[in-house]
Amino acid sequence: MKFNQLCLILMACLVAEAKEPVDGPKYNFVCADFSKGEVCVVNSKGEILRRFKTQNPNDVWSLPNGEVLFAWKRGVKIYDKDGKLAFEWSSSEKKDEIHTCQPLADGNILIAQNGPSRLIEVNRKGEIIKEIPVKSKNDNLHMRFRMCRKLNTGNYLCMMSCDNEIREIDSSGKTVRVIRDIPGVQMAKAHAVMRLANGNTLFSTGAGAMAVEVDPDDKVVWKLERKDLPEIKMGFMTGLNRLSNGNTVICFYQGSHHLIEVTPEKKLVWKWKLPSQRTVVSVQVLDQQGDASKGQIAK
Repeated sequence: MKFNQLCLILMACLVAEAKEPVDGPKYNFVCADFSKGEVCVVNSKGEILRRFKTQNPNDVWSLPNGEVLFAWKRGVKIYDKDGKLAFEWSSSEKKDEIHTCQPLADGNILIAQNGPSRLIEVNRKGEIIKEIPVKSKNDNLHMRFRMCRKLNTGNYLCMMSCDNEIREIDSSGKTVRVIRDIPGVQMAKAHAVMRLANGNTLFSTGAGAMAVEVDPDDKVVWKLERKDLPEIKMGFMTGLNRLSNGNTVICFYQGSHHLIEVTPEKKLVWKWKLPSQRTVVSVQVLDQQGDASKGQIAK
């Protein structure tokens, strides 16, 4: 009996140990370090495979053909799979900041210009083929837009960081929905947003350090906040990915770790602080990512 009891105790310990979060990345991913000025492609061993130096990068994507697209302070750049510059667009505005880029299905790129306060779509020749003015309520140029997104419907999700709201507009620029003032949600320089396949909207609240999923009626259906993970010091919450297994990968500008993965039950799967990075503002998980240019979130 004592031997059997000992075996059960040992088995329980092993199971408990297996459920402990892993220190280190679980996936291959690409991320951007805003203050250090680097975009890095990282493998699941934590090794940096490719590194691109630039000023204040924010939004970042890895495309199916091996290209890496990212926004930097004055524009966007694309590097090919061999690390050569394949495309560059820079703002001609004297006062401007670029924090959004998104590859679109037609090969064009969505860009949000903080200075003139507008969304534009640019083709691979660098020509502006579409422009939508989006006025903010606050004159903070630096914080005006963060990660805006074009939806499959043709609408746009505008992350109005300076106004602490997410504004959905149609192709003409008309506001069709505003996400803000949600009970229990602290919007403070909100950063990233994505429309999920189920129609819900997932976003990070920036300095509010929350990841929130709301339904089409703005009802909170899932929320992660500091008290849910006391073992992690959550700072300014930035980019996020919802994976095909239902888990969420989140990155932080400040805090004890740069990247974490959590389950829908808010259990920590893995956590990691990149040894050479400072302020991770965006992440794209490559292993489970679909073709971003076709609006796919995961395989």
